[in-house]
Amino acid sequence: MIWLIFQIWVLLLIAFVLGWFAHWFLCCRNKNQEAVVDMSSETTASAAAVTTAASAAPQVTIDDSWKPMGFASRPDQVDDLKRIKGIGAVIEETLHGLGIYQFSQIGDWDSDNTAWVENFLSFPGRINREDWINQAKTLSAGGTTDFAKRVDKGDVEY
Repeated sequence: MIWLIFQIWVLLLIAFVLGWFAHWFLCCRNKNQEAVVDMSSETTASAAAVTTAASAAPQVTIDDSWKPMGFASRPDQVDDLKRIKGIGAVIEETLHGLGIYQFSQIGDWDSDNTAWVENFLSFPGRINREDWINQAKTLSAGGTTDFAKRVDKGDVEY
């Protein structure tokens, strides 16, 4: 009987240690590390190519000085950012939270701003892959894109 109680306590101790390790692994292990982002400007067609480019490219840390300039409050003229392919309703609201309301703001992003936003959104490589900046420049200048035409027709649902 005593041997059975001892075995149960040992198993409970092992379960406790494994639970804490799983908690640390899933939640806490990256809190003290700085975010690292691939700063290569190459757009690649496949995930394998992206992985190869990321491993070969220099790595830099991100800080808030790279955050793109946003409006302190909502301006009178707000563009429909969902007309950019890759920006849905959720990402649009997140960008609004950063003070990004107009195509011209996205069109003015440099590689540092792009890296900061990708890190903030947790979508590395997405902005270059989906060409947000060139789409934003076109839309800001009064032009249109195929995707924007589809959005204007109502063919794209969010």
